[in-house]
Parts: sequence; structure tokens; C-alpha cells
Amino acid sequence: MTLPSLRRPTVKIELRLTMLLIILCVSVLSYLGCGGTGSSTGESQVLARVEVPAYLEDLNLPVYADLEDAAGTYYALVIATRTQLNRTEATYRVIDEYTPGTCYLIALEDVEGARSEAAGLVNILYDDGEHIIVRYRSELSELLPDLGFDLKLMSQTPINFNAVELSAMVKSAFSSAVSISEKNPKVEAMLRAVTEENIKLSTEKLSGEKPVVVDAAPYTILTRHTKSGTPVQKATQYVYERLKDMGLTPSFSEWTFEFEGESLSNRNVVGEIKGQSTPEEVVLLIAHLDSISKADDGIEPGADDNASGCVGLLTAAEIMRAYKFKRTVRFVFTTGEEQAMLGGKAYAEKAKKEGQKIVAVLNLDMIGYSKATDPPVKPKQQIKIRHWKNKTGYSMDLPIAQTYVDVVKTYGMDQVFEAVIEDDGEVTSDHSPFWDTKVYPAAWAIEYAEKGYLNPKMHSRDDRVNIPGIHSMNLPYYAAVVKAAMGTAAHLAETMD
Repeated sequence: MTLPSLRRPTVKIELRLTMLLIILCVSVLSYLGCGGTGSSTGESQVLARVEVPAYLEDLNLPVYADLEDAAGTYYALVIATRTQLNRTEATYRVIDEYTPGTCYLIALEDVEGARSEAAGLVNILYDDGEHIIVRYRSELSELLPDLGFDLKLMSQTPINFNAVELSAMVKSAFSSAVSISEKNPKVEAMLRAVTEENIKLSTEKLSGEKPVVVDAAPYTILTRHTKSGTPVQKATQYVYERLKDMGLTPSFSEWTFEFEGESLSNRNVVGEIKGQSTPEEVVLLIAHLDSISKADDGIEPGADDNASGCVGLLTAAEIMRAYKFKRTVRFVFTTGEEQAMLGGKAYAEKAKKEGQKIVAVLNLDMIGYSKATDPPVKPKQQIKIRHWKNKTGYSMDLPIAQTYVDVVKTYGMDQVFEAVIEDDGEVTSDHSPFWDTKVYPAAWAIEYAEKGYLNPKMHSRDDRVNIPGIHSMNLPYYAAVVKAAMGTAAHLAETMD
């Protein structure tokens, strides 16, 4: 497989921000006539794939998701009447006759052959060679991950940007942009505190290879599955107690998802370092705590997916707590991510409803594995943001990703791995619920997430730190990524004396 490179040249943040205001103003004008989700004529609606012209903003239609197919073609998922679709003169394909209340599931194939296997078990409405679209049923949240898919509930409201939301995004964009021209001594000291030994030990504890102390007693976390009952409660309590021991005043954020008489509930864990001068502005690090496995023996270690991201957050919290920042740094550990990001969805929606000013979201999901090659080559990591044809969202997310890349280069982590900005707009992790709110910028840091390179043991009982002779996480790479994420958060939050 040929590793893809950046498809567009990197532009310095200062110039990009100048262009951002122009782009957003054009976006506002282009959406003033955008239709809603209802049909005033009584005409029935359909779910359709619509080809995007120059930019997503050029579609005068209610867009509910934007994706890139296996051929690299960018398209929108739209719910509208045929009259609305025909009026735009855009090329479209009807996927389903829409009934109000229908919930759709977007599933990304991670394991080769998963789409073929799913075709014999599930009513697939559409297959783009990379994602399948199906009507949501609760049992699919277990079946599809077992087959090798990552899941995302399609937004229930259009993701089109209106003037009010764009105004909020402009403010967030300018407050989260950072230019890094030289090392910050405080950040450099933070990075030196990260060790492979502590990273490994923390991952072994969270993935059940070593016991932890929770509720004042030893406990081995064999699974963190959202539906596991006591084990996931112990896992969330363990993280809560770790944050409390650090002095971060943690809290639980409860969530419930209900659909057609069924419900699923759990809790996220939240801790934060309060900002000193603008504490209302929040730099948010997020990782999903839950694990899943196609094995039915209750062993679901999830060392890479996603104890690794959680260890990244815990490591950053423990080190950063000794420093002061202008903005608040918040750490969010979600559950329900493997069931289509239910915990992350609830948290992002709650934040928007409360008017929280989250200026940047960095999602850490699978950051500890790199494929071994002969001869060895420097691994790549992807920083995923919205597609460049979604110019509003792309312009919003890019400063976060560019800050990450700058940190990697400035502080020398590029000696260990290469950070690549990938604007494929992939939605199947906890950053995308923040995209759905339309007011929060977000980026996803993940190991090289292409078929043949992604961790082959994900969603299995063998997703462990090390299985001698069979499988191992790359600890130098893993530690370097944790440094990069923490350094990015520190620069976005801005250190203070």
C-alpha cells in the first residue's frame, strides 16, 4: 500500500486565520436560504447521497453527514424531498425512503471483508466501499463491531452552519490558534516527565494485566465494556479516584440513550485544571474508556483501543496539574463509544446546550500501535479533521491539527514518528459529536488508520500491551504521541508563570 501524503500544502496559521474570516462570511451568505428538515408541501422525504460541488456550503440542502468513500470521493448524506433535491441540480442517489424518527447508523469497515460478511446479516441501505449505512437497531451496536466496524449515529439535526453558529466558531477559531516558533521551557519540562515505564504500567493496569486499587480494594479490570455492569463501574471509579488523587476535583457525567423502548445508560468521567485568566475557555482532551471484543468470554482488555488514549489523558493530567494555564484544560473519559459514541454524543450536546466555550477538542483514540516493517521505517500518525470541501469545518479544525504537527516538529517527536494531517472527515470516534454541534472545533489523533496498518488485534481479547512473539504495542512511539498530545494541549491552553 502506498502511504498517502498531504493533499494540500500546509499554510501558516497567521495567513490561514486571515482567510478564515472571509471564508466564514461567504459561508453565512451561502446558507441564508438553506432549507430545513421538514416538508411544507407534505411531500415525503428521502435519505440521499448527494455529490458535493466545489464546497459543501454550495449545497442548499439539509446535510446530516459528510463522508469520503473508498475512491476518495467526498459526498453528503441529505434528508430532503425529491423536489428539493431536483431544485439544486446536484447529482444524487436515493438511499432510503425516510420516515420521521428513523435513526441511521454509519459503520466504517476496519477489517477487510467486514462489509461482505455484514451483507449476509444486515439490511445494508448503502455501501460506499468504506462505510455502510443501515437503519439503527440496538443489537447492531454489538454485531457490527464484532465484524470489524466502527460506528457513528448519524446526526439527528442538519450540520449546516447558520450565522449564529458561525459567529461562535469564529471566536473559537481565533482563541484556539497558536503559532509555535520556539520551545516553551515549561512545555519542554512537561514532556521530559513522560516515561515509557509509566505509560506501560498505566496501560497494563487499565487493560487488566495488573490489578488496580479501586474503592480501597484490589481489582482486576478484565473488561470495560459499556454493558458489563460492575467492571465498567469499577473502571470509571478507578479513573475518578486517579483524578481525585491528582487534585483535579473529578465528576461523573451521566448519560442515557433511548430508542424504541430500549435504553442504555452509563457515565463519563470528567476532571479539569482550572484556567487562571480565561477559565471559561476550555481546551478539551477526550478519550473513550470503554472496550469491546468479539470474544464472548468477558476478556476485553482494549489496551490500544482505547486504554492508550485514556493513559494519554491520565499522564497529561498528572503532569500538567503542576502548572498554570490561561485557559481551562479538561479531561473527558467516555463510555458508550463502541456503541456509536453515545457517551461522547451526550457530553457534546450537553456542552452546547449549556453554552460552554470549548475552544479546541483533541481526541485520542488508538495511539499505541504501529505496524512493524522490515526494514523498520518511522511510523506515521494521522491527525484527522473535516474535509477541505467542508470549508467552514475544515478552517475551524485546522489550527488544532497544525498546532499538533508544530509541537511534534519543535520538540523533536518527529525523530520517532511523522504526524500527518488527514482531512478525510472520518466520523467514527468521539471528536465527531463535537463536529455535530456545529460550534466546536475538533481533531482526532490516531495511529496510521489505513487497512493493513491499523492494529490487527483491535476488538479482540488479544488487544494487549504485549503478547510475546505475536503482538506488541510500540512503546517509544506511544510515549512520543502522549508527549505530542500533552504539548498541544499546553500550547493551546497557554502556560503562565
